[in-house]
Amino acid sequence: MKQTIIVALFLIIGLTGYSQADSVSGRQLLLTGKIIEKIQLTPHCGTIAWGTVLEFKVINLVGMTYPGKKIGIIITCPELYKDNFFQKGNTCQVVFSDKNQASFEWTIPNRDILKKYGLSFEPYAISIKKIP
Repeated sequence: MKQTIIVALFLIIGLTGYSQADSVSGRQLLLTGKIIEKIQLTPHCGTIAWGTVLEFKVINLVGMTYPGKKIGIIITCPELYKDNFFQKGNTCQVVFSDKNQASFEWTIPNRDILKKYGLSFEPYAISIKKIP
């Protein structure tokens, strides 16, 4: 009985040590912001993975020091969100990462917008929630 408990204890410790706590690569950051520009629509994702940069007025940003008042974030497959989700003036809570979560590259027609924000990384949205 004692050996069974010890084996079970080591098994639990081992599984906990090797388990993956979070499947997000890179740092997770949290933005509360207001959409300041109309979203540039892309074709639906399929053979080509499409994304677009959406610009936000920063209300609150958790996880990094950022002096700017506005920021651009890459939204992947924007057509997956319901109609009128990305309306100018809507306030959203965006969890984003400093790394691409996919094992492939995205086709982003307006990627150049990110240059004006001076980030050392490309911010990729992980989840987006509208705030009423």
